[in-house]
Amino acid sequence: MSGRLRQILDGVALPVAAVILGLAVSSIFVVIAGKDPIPTYSLMFCEGFGPVGCETFSNLLVLPVENDDGSVTQYFAPTYGEKGHKLAIVLERATPLILTALSATIAFKAGMFSIGMDGQLNLGALAAAFLGYWLPEQIYAATGTTPDSASEPLLLLMRLTIPTVAIAVAMLCGAAYSWIAGYLKVRLNVNELISTIILNALAVQFVTYMINSPLRTDFNNVARTQRIDDTAWLIPFNRGLLPDISWFSGARIGIGLIIALLAAGLVWFYLNRTTAGYEQRMTQGSRLFARFGGIRSERAVMRAMLISGALSGLAGAIMILGVERRLVDGFATSGTGFDGVLVAILGRESIGGILAVACLFAGLDQGAINLQFENLPRQLGGIIIGFMILFSSMETYIRETIARLRVRLQPAAAVPHPEGGD
Repeated sequence: MSGRLRQILDGVALPVAAVILGLAVSSIFVVIAGKDPIPTYSLMFCEGFGPVGCETFSNLLVLPVENDDGSVTQYFAPTYGEKGHKLAIVLERATPLILTALSATIAFKAGMFSIGMDGQLNLGALAAAFLGYWLPEQIYAATGTTPDSASEPLLLLMRLTIPTVAIAVAMLCGAAYSWIAGYLKVRLNVNELISTIILNALAVQFVTYMINSPLRTDFNNVARTQRIDDTAWLIPFNRGLLPDISWFSGARIGIGLIIALLAAGLVWFYLNRTTAGYEQRMTQGSRLFARFGGIRSERAVMRAMLISGALSGLAGAIMILGVERRLVDGFATSGTGFDGVLVAILGRESIGGILAVACLFAGLDQGAINLQFENLPRQLGGIIIGFMILFSSMETYIRETIARLRVRLQPAAAVPHPEGGD
């Protein structure tokens, strides 16, 4: 086996082992709830990752569908999209997780254990929600038009510029808020873990106040902001580019996913193919070594925190412009930013790992929601993910165990016997 292939398999073995161990230990809680773990997990994975009609683990790969004439056709389940597919919703939910995980990775690679993604995401979402309706109102007033009477060229121009401006401002808000934690660390040596926890709390309280008071649009039972204008909306695939593909039905996945994948590619290139990325990785390893190597670690830290905050702000903007279309009371406490940190940790701060774990995380969460219809708490998904994180942190022990098993499973080498007697 080549060294590269062995390295890939070793990298895959840990998350796979963490998932299996997490499911095994979580089954104890399923039994306590009076349910059989196998059907429960089948339901959870079908509701999280399967097509309509999925009932067992095998249906996640092959789905038998009965035709009108009574015959049965076998379909490859991931591509069977009649009445929509759960994977489309998984990709929708995974998009902000990918961006916040990339944000955490950028900070971690600079030696900063920043968990401020939640606050930065919320401020980015607030900026996007406000600009999403305020900017169109100003343009309509300046041109003397309304959404119904505006010309097509004006609407097209607004659809191109307003989301761009809203996203840019959201990224600036996230970057500025992240810069505060970086400055406190570099100049005052304030622990970044403490500062980002405090900054998260402040951002959550500020956004909640803005939703409930200055930006509240009506006196509905749940406080909410005004809905963004259609010209600021990142239209989902099933209403825009791909309206006839039923695989996307029921999901609001759209250009936000493409932006997240582009961001993942740019982050990989930045960390592995640029001088700034090299400086950042050296700062993570040892700031003293980086200093003697001529690397200004303070500058690398500040640059990393700015990029990290911008990515979290981008996640907040995409959640509003592409999915929610307004801020609702409770959004600020949803914890999406914290989930992104967990995704980065489970993904071992690698781009491929982040993409895979974000989808797994989103699918488990989605599948766990439907467990409540089987008289099981939806928190079961959080329990499973929690155990997965716990076992993932036991990297050294799991690797040593795998190495011992590998040695035991290898056949003993045959001992040559000397020819002849005596």
